[in-house]
Amino acid sequence: MMSAGSAAVIAKARAKYGKLLGLDEYKTLISKANVGEIVTQLKSYDDFDKDFSGVDITVRRGQAERLLRNRMFRVYDELRKFCPGTKNRFNDFLLLQEEVNQIINAAMYIGAGVYQLFIPGFPGYLTDICSYDILALSKARTYSEILTVLEDTPYYDVLAHVAEGTKEFPPIITIDHELTKYLYSTLLDYIKKDMSGSDREEAEKCIKRRCDMYNIKICYRLKGLFKMDTQEVLRYTMPIYSRFDRNLMEQVLSIADNERILPQLLKLPYFKDVADIEGIDIETAVYTSNKRYYEGRLALSQSASVVMYSLAELMMIENRNLTTVIEGVRYSLEPSEIEKMLIL
Repeated sequence: MMSAGSAAVIAKARAKYGKLLGLDEYKTLISKANVGEIVTQLKSYDDFDKDFSGVDITVRRGQAERLLRNRMFRVYDELRKFCPGTKNRFNDFLLLQEEVNQIINAAMYIGAGVYQLFIPGFPGYLTDICSYDILALSKARTYSEILTVLEDTPYYDVLAHVAEGTKEFPPIITIDHELTKYLYSTLLDYIKKDMSGSDREEAEKCIKRRCDMYNIKICYRLKGLFKMDTQEVLRYTMPIYSRFDRNLMEQVLSIADNERILPQLLKLPYFKDVADIEGIDIETAVYTSNKRYYEGRLALSQSASVVMYSLAELMMIENRNLTTVIEGVRYSLEPSEIEKMLIL
């Protein structure tokens, strides 16, 4: 029988979903002249005013996008803290994901020698709950300094071996791969240890689906854009599968370098309802497929953790849409062109 706490989390998450923006709201935002007007309009929508109340029409694009991420984490954290007495560590999924993302971002900027670009995106909302000193991470200037910040956390063990035997900064793709593999493996371990029955089965499907989508995008990027051979591409995929297993990956990757990989990927079952959309790209296909899947999970699942996870996925898509609107308005794109890029 579902606990009162779980029922409350599900009800709150579904109420939050009901406040996500729809086509009419996006059209209104697209009609605005600049970022300041977009943010002013956002303040009039339920739940956005909590995060945007402190800014005015002079707000810049980067600040607006940080506030969107802050809003998403705030909503997630409110739901996570509402789970009374739970020992289900899977509920920390977004916190772990944010920790991993910040390490990848820091490594990307530091490795490129533009470490100052990490500071503007500094996630203040993580300061008090991050497992490492994120302020110290923002001050790191070398890979060894990143590792020093991560000492006494699992991330150190994940990344320390990557640079063994060399003084060079490791490739970002390797850092991304190792951290992402750790993230999904850890979440699956939490699910196995802390969940059971249909809750466990549904949560595993969510994470394995995420791994499949990661692998689909890796195959597209490394084979389709950089023409890497099959074994090289497979080195950077997740060793966790659902419907896109290694055999299927090898089939897709076996195409000649002069063939397009996108049509092969769009034949996968995940995209059976979106493959015919004119001019669709892999990112749009992935997000559209995810939107339909997680809307179904949020509406039907009786697992508080799965509903919370589904809401987070849908809010990520909403943030992507809003970033698309902001960028489109900044660059004076036609409203119809911006609308085509939205995941609806």
